[in-house]
Amino acid sequence: MVETDILLDGFTRVYESLHRTLADLTEEELIKEPHPSMGWLAWRLTRIMDSNVSQLAGRKQLWIGDGWAARFGMPPEPADFGRSATHTREQVKAFRASKELLLAYHDAVYEEMKKYINTLSAGELARELDEPRFQPLPTVAVRLMSVLENGMNNAGQIGYLKAYHRLGGWFPHEAKDPMSFR
Repeated sequence: MVETDILLDGFTRVYESLHRTLADLTEEELIKEPHPSMGWLAWRLTRIMDSNVSQLAGRKQLWIGDGWAARFGMPPEPADFGRSATHTREQVKAFRASKELLLAYHDAVYEEMKKYINTLSAGELARELDEPRFQPLPTVAVRLMSVLENGMNNAGQIGYLKAYHRLGGWFPHEAKDPMSFR
């Protein structure tokens, strides 16, 4: 189905971008100012995907069910996905995780995202979610587009911060591998 193919393509682009951008980062670069850091943004990108697709699919978040919270040394809170209202400046600055851990968590969530998207029919994509705080009510497709938009934004922020740290701004054409910033 064209709709699910487009969604899958978008999430695959985020996946590939995150892998390319984080591939050669050092532990120091992952936590470097300004904050939020590249590491925290990569974590948030994945937490948003995990929490949303889990809710849509009616299953436990991998963060909790598969023990990712423990691996990150964080509490298994289902609503903890880096919203500005819940993470203080100090929490964001204190965040630490290796790129290997960040990418492993993202890989697991991406696989679940792909499985979920491949189950969707046109009717399921059009299903309205029972979330009266939003008007009009969002559909499954709208929610997935919101998650994709967040992923693209966070991946772009990570790419910009990498260029900022290494090149003094967004000048990827000056890098040996310009694609490592996208």
